[in-house]
Amino acid sequence: MSKKITMEFIADKLGITKNTVSLAIRNMPGVSDKTRQAVLDAAKKYGYVYKKSSAGNASRADNICLMISDEARNSVGFFSFIQYGIESEAKKNNLSTILCSFDNDLEFSTPPCIKDGIVSGIITLGPISKNTVNSILDLDLPLVIIDDFFDDIEASYILTDNLSGGYIATEYLIKSGHGKIGFSGDIFASPSFCDRYMGYLKALSLYGLPFNESSCITDVRISTLFNESLDKAVERLKKVSKLPTAYFCCNDIEAICLYKALSAMNICVPEDISLVGFDDIESSKDISPELTTMHIYKEAMGERAVKKLIDKIEGEKHIEEKILLPTVLIKRQSVMRLK
Repeated sequence: MSKKITMEFIADKLGITKNTVSLAIRNMPGVSDKTRQAVLDAAKKYGYVYKKSSAGNASRADNICLMISDEARNSVGFFSFIQYGIESEAKKNNLSTILCSFDNDLEFSTPPCIKDGIVSGIITLGPISKNTVNSILDLDLPLVIIDDFFDDIEASYILTDNLSGGYIATEYLIKSGHGKIGFSGDIFASPSFCDRYMGYLKALSLYGLPFNESSCITDVRISTLFNESLDKAVERLKKVSKLPTAYFCCNDIEAICLYKALSAMNICVPEDISLVGFDDIESSKDISPELTTMHIYKEAMGERAVKKLIDKIEGEKHIEEKILLPTVLIKRQSVMRLK
């Protein structure tokens, strides 16, 4: 009786993994043209016939790799909600999520699940370096990047509409009677922060308000200084020659730390200075007064990333996209309306 030809048999003959054979047979991404052709030639030579499963999702691999930067993994109240959206949407589509972490300061190392050929696509979450992105692109697997982007790298990105969000937040302060509005947050720490800053500048310009650079803190985050010590945060604030009547902050953590530093200087929010944050994390409601902020649809970012990845896995011929999800202003008590 002749031996049944299996994927394992072909894999052994070619010295590759079964999963690589599976991807090649099913014409899935992640396999070089040379390897794919070798697999197809071997299948024909040994008489292997691939039988498709009747299950609706059996035409694609059952795993995706979720690569989370250490910075995102260690953060509180933001990226975990995006991760939940990813895992929830993946489960709906009968996909398992394999978690891998990476450090942008170290040389990129290919995760074992990718080496073993058991994933059909990759999603990255959180801050990511250009070198890491290029290394991932070299793996030739479908890729979607969440909450970071590069103007000179063609890829699919899922982002918040930070520029519009920054405009809406600043416009709200303007319509609340504030004519002297500052920005707080290192604009070069993240593309998101830079876009929020650009939205802030756009609102000032369109409403004909002056931009006072001396009232802005754009070279460092007060939150970073605050983590070192309250005194360092206060010391940086004291370098502002004349404080504005309102600050739009790069994110909620920045706004909360700014609020605490102002309080240490006996400056009251919102009576003396109004604050608006960004992200709508849970702790934005834990301070008093509660923080006015821009809500981000975090779970939806994860869900949209999985849908985009599935399109790419299934061979949908679309150009790479930068998908922007909207933000919504959440009005709370940290903004005072001026006459």
